[in-house]
Amino acid sequence: MPRPKGSPNKITAEIKEKLSQVILDAMSSIDIDSMTQNERLKLIQIGLTYVIPRLKQVEEITEEEPRTFQIEVIDSLSKYSDKELDKAIDKKLQM
Repeated sequence: MPRPKGSPNKITAEIKEKLSQVILDAMSSIDIDSMTQNERLKLIQIGLTYVIPRLKQVEEITEEEPRTFQIEVIDSLSKYSDKELDKAIDKKLQM
């Protein structure tokens, strides 16, 4: 049965907490003072991917200004009577 909408995912929270603890334990056992600056930066880079969630790319949405346009209706059938139009329609339907 799926979890209710809006409720926290317990498994994900537990995994994040355990990974954080593993990283903290690993960090305490590593002799950071003996590392080079590049090694320290790489360690931080790798560790942060497990502790801090990545940000999603945000797309900037700009509002479009309303465009005005004009519609011109050309009534070329007004020169014919209703009877002539009905006759033409019937003729086309019989084809």
